[in-house]
Amino acid sequence: MGAFSITPLAGATLVTPNPTAVSAVSVDTTVINVLLIGTDYRPSDATVRTDTLIVASINKAAGMVSLLSIPRDLFVYIPMWGMARINRAYDAAHVNAYPGGGPALLEQTILYNLGIPIHYYALANFDGFRQIVDTLGGIDVPVTCQVTEYKLIDPTFDESVPANYELHTQPAGVAHMDGALALWYARARPVGGDFFRSYRQRQVLRAIYHRAQDAQIIPQIPALYGDFRDVVETDMSVWDIMQFVPLSTRLDEAQIRSLHIGPNQTTGWITPAGEAVLLPRPEPLRALVTDFLADPAANRLARDLTWVEIVNGAPPVANEYLAAETLRGEGFGITLGAPAASPQAQTVLIDYTTSSKGSPISRLQAALHLDDAHVIAQPNASSPVQFRVILGADYNSCPRLDWMDTSGAAPAP
Repeated sequence: MGAFSITPLAGATLVTPNPTAVSAVSVDTTVINVLLIGTDYRPSDATVRTDTLIVASINKAAGMVSLLSIPRDLFVYIPMWGMARINRAYDAAHVNAYPGGGPALLEQTILYNLGIPIHYYALANFDGFRQIVDTLGGIDVPVTCQVTEYKLIDPTFDESVPANYELHTQPAGVAHMDGALALWYARARPVGGDFFRSYRQRQVLRAIYHRAQDAQIIPQIPALYGDFRDVVETDMSVWDIMQFVPLSTRLDEAQIRSLHIGPNQTTGWITPAGEAVLLPRPEPLRALVTDFLADPAANRLARDLTWVEIVNGAPPVANEYLAAETLRGEGFGITLGAPAASPQAQTVLIDYTTSSKGSPISRLQAALHLDDAHVIAQPNASSPVQFRVILGADYNSCPRLDWMDTSGAAPAP
């Protein structure tokens, strides 16, 4: 599938010049890119929006999976349509009778603007997502930041009636979620807006995967494939899916990367029509895509991980799991130590490294909200881990959101 340019329809609205197609990134035959699509489709709707777009790049040879979230407001060139938010591509395909429908036009749009070749897709709407989670018996999600947002009182209630909603707060901690709660958590937008929502969506995907492992669901894929055809639309056959089973049985957290297109790769802009969109910044975006699809030999995950031992020195007992979730998201290897012998008032970071060259200590401090006064240097070349975190009563599990740092963003046009 090669990138191409199609002259937009005569009625298309061109508010910016059409960008030139980026060069497609060449990937090895052992790399399979699957586009995961979440839609808000309801039978009563005249249009369909793809509010969740995540590319899962599965490297079978290296035994790694990378997830890349694409924001729904990314302003891109849609072949045969023109410039628009990327979440318009799916519906534009139906308007223009595009061959292959919404998924095909989404794939071409991603290839044209990001250079990422897509091999397969899987699509689920709200009802399908809820059914998947409920079939698994629910999922356990490490909620690192409290979320408060209106929630439908019952998933069977009419979503168009305001009285059917109630304000719901999900506190920080490891939460067991059924399908309705997991959907709400993945869709809520407070605390960091749309960028943090994409972070929670990747959390939920990992939780679904781990629950499938624990419940021994993966060996049942051939039987479940037929059962789920009504709730998940995909161009993968059961045999296409089975090629991933050997990898899925040995995949752990250290082999799953989570990336996102955020403010450091985009610039906020208001279109002449008054729509708030995100304009791609070509160079930072290309660097992110290159890292996302990097060859295993060059990929940072293929190198030795920096290992961090997490020790809980204060209640609640779930804090170590929340810290692990945050630091895994930053690319660290995690091991959980025994609880501290006595309660700790303050969180401290112990640095066992013997060289400052290439030290990730600043990232650790930022993720854990620690200043220099809470870092203790104890060089030890024989230590099995490079850092040790002792969580105190002051621990703030809500991570520093790198995508909220727009200091490197280009000025708005």
